Parts: sequence; structure tokens; C-alpha cells
Amino acid sequence: MLEKIKEYRNVPVSLAAELLDVSPNYIRVGLQLERLPFGTAVQITNKKWTYQISPGLLKEYIDGSSLKTYFAENKEMLKAILEE
Repeated sequence: MLEKIKEYRNVPVSLAAELLDVSPNYIRVGLQLERLPFGTAVQITNKKWTYQISPGLLKEYIDGSSLKTYFAENKEMLKAILEE
């Protein structure tokens, strides 16, 4: 199913919610509060928001590759912290 997101420049909220097994409202609020690292939310009017979900960042979030990259890039620093 992750192959579906490659078809989009902006992944629909409903598809992101389906892939993460959460409600669309979870995605909307998470983006509005800047708690989800794969997209942005912009308030257009008092009641209207627009959402941009990056297919690449969403894929990394789902498969954990962004976290693996972070650990690989910061291995020495993390090792030093753990040894203290």
C-alpha cells in the first residue's frame, strides 16, 4: 500500500490516516499542532485549513527509515551519552 503514496505530490489526509490506522482528524490536528513530521497545515481562514503531506516524509515515518538515518548519523554522540 505504500506504493500508492508515490502517485501523489500531496498525499490526501484520508490516505495518510488509512496508512497509519488513525482517523483523518488525528492527522489534521497532528499537522496543525506540528506534532507529525511528514507535512504541514496552514490556516486559510478562521475555520479553514489546508494540508500538505509529503509522500517521501510519510514513507520514512511509516517505515522508520528517518529514525534509522538519525541513529546512523549520530551514532558516536549517542554512544558517548550512553557511556556517561
